[in-house]
Amino acid sequence: MRILVSLVLLTTVLNCFAQTDTLRIKKKQHPAISVNYLPGKVIPHTEFVAGDNLLGKPLNHFESYAIKFLWQNPGYEDWQKVHHAPYYGFGISVSDFHDPVELGYPVSVYGDLGIPVFRLQKFELYTDFQFGIATNWEHYDSINNPKNLSVGGNLTVHLNIGMNAFIPLTRRLELGAGIHFIHFSNGGFERPNRGLNVYSPSMELKYRFTDRPDLRAVEMDHRTERSNDLYLMLGYGDHQLVEQELDTNYFAVGGISAIYFVQMSNAFRLGAGTDINYWWGLNAAPDGTIGPRKLENFTTGLILQPEMIIGKMTLTGGIGIYATHRNYGNFKQTYQRLGVRYDIYRNYSLGINVRSVNFMLAEFLEFNLGYRFRWRK
Repeated sequence: MRILVSLVLLTTVLNCFAQTDTLRIKKKQHPAISVNYLPGKVIPHTEFVAGDNLLGKPLNHFESYAIKFLWQNPGYEDWQKVHHAPYYGFGISVSDFHDPVELGYPVSVYGDLGIPVFRLQKFELYTDFQFGIATNWEHYDSINNPKNLSVGGNLTVHLNIGMNAFIPLTRRLELGAGIHFIHFSNGGFERPNRGLNVYSPSMELKYRFTDRPDLRAVEMDHRTERSNDLYLMLGYGDHQLVEQELDTNYFAVGGISAIYFVQMSNAFRLGAGTDINYWWGLNAAPDGTIGPRKLENFTTGLILQPEMIIGKMTLTGGIGIYATHRNYGNFKQTYQRLGVRYDIYRNYSLGINVRSVNFMLAEFLEFNLGYRFRWRK
């Protein structure tokens, strides 16, 4: 399963950029390399971070050192024109929470996408989205690392959402600064999994191997083909009840989602629909053993799901409410979905989502296979 997580994350984020247009033109690539430093603060949302650790003090400080390999061109393909010539590529970072015994020095590999907000003469402002995996953790161990309830296994998701601003120093050298929110967790794949959240400023130095591409006139000169879609998704994951997070009992979650999407623009669609899942462990006994198979193991959710379209890749968000839920009750608990999917063949797609409640407590990783019925507009 770890191999599957790695393959889905990396291929959906990195391979999405290898797309082709029907119009073949000579394309001049504009590669760049950048080094980044993030001196951040850890958000104390758990007892472990707040001071219940082997150090006996809050884990306040965070540092990250990264190198990124990026490309940017003046809009050779439709998705690049739609997003006004973004930069894209991949990065590798090493993080330091100043607690090497309990957390180690995690190493992240991720895809990176920067979409411009505006360009004003030499000043440029971008949103920055990173999604990948982190490993090399010192994770929870009942004997050697009993206080670390934040990281339960050696593999987590690396999620970074931020803003970056750049100004040129020379013809090929740029200085950048930004602000970021960083999240590490494994989506409940291995508990305990309280996760780690960081906010941090950033400093970046970027070197372009060629002259800067002319991005001033990049705009979409036509409307891309749009559609309304009925999206059906089969999802599967492993779940463990939070109150049993120190046990080793995991139970399957499987279900189907049906969401109707209206495409609002070249880059955005909005959908509404329902999630129906069967949770094998929802009525597990206090000792962690599986309970009887009953209809009460079904949950029904109603969800509103906005999505950003980036060629064959889709960045997925969503907020829903459990209409029926054995443990939470009916219409009393919201849930969230955040992930990515990639169109693999015609109307079929593969993806992965993190399902959570209260915007911070992961329930499970939702591996999914989707099919869409499409009506052209």
